[in-house]
Amino acid sequence: MRTNQVKEKLKRGEPVLGAWLSLPSVPSARIMARLGFDWLVVDMEHSAQNPVLMADMVATIADAGTCAPIVRIPGNSVEWFKWALDAGAWGIVVPMVNTREEAQRVVEYAKYPPPGSRSIGGGGRRTMKLSWPSRLRVHRRSRISMRFSLCRE
Repeated sequence: MRTNQVKEKLKRGEPVLGAWLSLPSVPSARIMARLGFDWLVVDMEHSAQNPVLMADMVATIADAGTCAPIVRIPGNSVEWFKWALDAGAWGIVVPMVNTREEAQRVVEYAKYPPPGSRSIGGGGRRTMKLSWPSRLRVHRRSRISMRFSLCRE
């Protein structure tokens, strides 16, 4: 499992450099992922994206092995969290979070129980034969996601 270098640098107080991908294009994601950025945000709020294209862009960024794929979802809806995190996003930018309740929903949608309500969809080979509690422990240990909320308060 790869280390989330963005989280590690931020913990040490170091700056991180990234860019926003507003062009819905796998080739542009491939090029940008090899330019030395720490993170890239796939913008699904202000560009013509769909879950399949977003997943392809996230995979392309992750495969480059040099930066963290982050997704800006179009809204604070559980489906978008599922699609982005299941696609492999290391972080999520959540727009239009204006209240405490909306911020609590961000945590609920992004985290596994007990603090959240995120479910485990499908399963990879490494967890298919495990019991539910064992699968949950594996998923909790392996999550390297971050949540960002754009708030006015």
